Amino acid sequence: MTLISKTAGTLSLISCVKDIHETAVIYSNNAYAKASSDLYISRAVSNQKTDRLSPKDADRKNWLLKTQFFQGAAETLGRIGGYLKGVGTGILRYAPNAALIAGSMLFKNKKLANASCVGLAIIEIYDFIKNSTGIFRRNDYLK
Repeated sequence: MTLISKTAGTLSLISCVKDIHETAVIYSNNAYAKASSDLYISRAVSNQKTDRLSPKDADRKNWLLKTQFFQGAAETLGRIGGYLKGVGTGILRYAPNAALIAGSMLFKNKKLANASCVGLAIIEIYDFIKNSTGIFRRNDYLK
């Protein structure tokens, strides 16, 4: 094992874990917002439906809509579910990187460790070029 391959593997591992976490946070925030808005809309719609018209029932429904019972629990569960979904998405996205990271850090043979390091570099260069220049992206949206 060479110092370069270990360093590249470690830096890539840190980068992957950080990106997986940030992806999971985005998914978590989206799931939180969806749970919050879905619950609010469903309560607003159900509070507009009534069997009979009375000020007492209207006051009760308006109070229930304003206090939002159990909305915190639904939002928390949505946030946790979104985070786990984001972690799963990130892990699948970085599976090839993880295999090359393991190779660069664990192979005893210098040639295999260096080949894994080169593979990591190729993946990172491809990702950088793809995301910064848009070369490999579809650009015929108006056709």
